[in-house]
Amino acid sequence: MKKRLFLLIFSLVFSLILIGCNKNKNEPVSTPSQNIVDEEKESGNDKDKPNDDKAPDSNSNEDKSITNTKVRLFYFDSSKLQLYYVDKEIQVSDKAIVKALTKELQDYSPNNNFLNLTNEVEITSAKLDENKKLLTIVFSSSYVDKMFLGSSTESGLLSSLISTYAYNLDVDKVAIYFGDKLYTSLKGDLPKGYFDVDFSSAIPYSKDSYNNSNTENNNKTDTVKKTMNSRIYYYNCTDDVFYYINKPIEVIDGALVTSLTNELKNPPNQNLFSFGDDLSIRSAKLDKENNTLTVDLSKSYYNLLSKVGSGGESAALKSLALTYGYNYGIDKVIILVNGKPYSGSHIILEVNECININVDNIKPLNI
Repeated sequence: MKKRLFLLIFSLVFSLILIGCNKNKNEPVSTPSQNIVDEEKESGNDKDKPNDDKAPDSNSNEDKSITNTKVRLFYFDSSKLQLYYVDKEIQVSDKAIVKALTKELQDYSPNNNFLNLTNEVEITSAKLDENKKLLTIVFSSSYVDKMFLGSSTESGLLSSLISTYAYNLDVDKVAIYFGDKLYTSLKGDLPKGYFDVDFSSAIPYSKDSYNNSNTENNNKTDTVKKTMNSRIYYYNCTDDVFYYINKPIEVIDGALVTSLTNELKNPPNQNLFSFGDDLSIRSAKLDKENNTLTVDLSKSYYNLLSKVGSGGESAALKSLALTYGYNYGIDKVIILVNGKPYSGSHIILEVNECININVDNIKPLNI
């Protein structure tokens, strides 16, 4: 009897021990929190789960946390060459603030002249180092390769991105990678491995103030000067080659066409085609929606035609269009003279006809 009682008690105790062990195995193991901004991760195991329309996963919506967050979005105006910002409330899913900000910069634009990031790229990861106040962002691929950007527009879009990320995550340094390659934009090497953030020049955007600024600019006395990276195209008549130089230029009150024109009037050597004082700008208008820039030249431009043949006339127009088009990030340039379609000694253009810039004889100029 005692032997049976002992076996019964032993069996009971042993069963309790087994139950306790199984319970510990099923408890989740706590892991240290990672310093990753994007918490949205796709699990490969989800692909193996069978679809059951009759019995949907009731926990899928419960696991996703969506919050409304007030943010500040920065946009670069490709017409006025100005950085603007807009305060807006957006939805952030699972605390993935960087992905939410990127989506807004891709899909939302308060003005047609503002640059938007292409939808052909996405954020694959983002890591925040709070001690260094450094945000590292990795894009799936190069957005520069998928967008038609000139010098000023590439710099402007970069300012839009890093300003938006830095402001909302309270950092002053941003590193951007395309896959495993560090993006340096037009700055060349980045010895520190990141961009320093400066959005002090950004101004708040409102539709009314934006539209009124055109008339206000005519009356203001204070000039606004900016240094911008640019690319200038020159034509060499001797070897029939278009050469280009990348250089910073000073832009006054957003008049980029005027600044580019002044560079074209002063070629770096005597072998390059010179427009001289015959090249003068009356006006310039950017139509971002139609990817077109219209430049109206003074009728003094026709003074050049007595000095050049058909090849030189064509090359002169192409050097203008290449320079203006590249720096505005567009591929359609219309040249007017005194408000009318271009009509030269050898070339006559129709209304709204663009300059043909399909040339392959282009080289960098070494000076």
